[in-house]
Amino acid sequence: MDPTIIIFLALMIGMMWFVTSRGKKQAAAQREMLNNTVVPGASVMTIGGFFGRVVDIDGDVVTLESPSGVETIWLRSAIKEVKEPPFAVVDDEDLAEGGSSAVVPDGSSAVVPDDASALDAGTTGPEREFRPGGPEVDGTGRLAREDEGGEPGTGTAPRA
Repeated sequence: MDPTIIIFLALMIGMMWFVTSRGKKQAAAQREMLNNTVVPGASVMTIGGFFGRVVDIDGDVVTLESPSGVETIWLRSAIKEVKEPPFAVVDDEDLAEGGSSAVVPDGSSAVVPDDASALDAGTTGPEREFRPGGPEVDGTGRLAREDEGGEPGTGTAPRA
């Protein structure tokens, strides 16, 4: 066998080993730096995009507090970085100019329901029921005319 091929293969294997070991060292150093900066009181972001403030650290378990005050338990490995939540900054000038703000014009508070109970389901007609993602059915549970293959809006069968 030609010695240049053996030298070339040894150089390729050495280069691959160097590149992979260097990447592992950098990842370990970055993880160590993150572990040193995750302390109680620090704001962090998880790998899922959850922002919270570190309340307690117990081994590999970290307790995070959300901006609303709810405490949740996370694995330390789920913390991506130490980062403040990206809240929008609202200046007094923006509010005076009528820019985007959370202030309701009449001074009352805006009420947002927690579920879809406030949606008006009766807009599809008095005798029909609307099911999201499915066909429309009448009060007996049978398909509406338009969903039986007829022409929309006419209630007739398709033309042959």
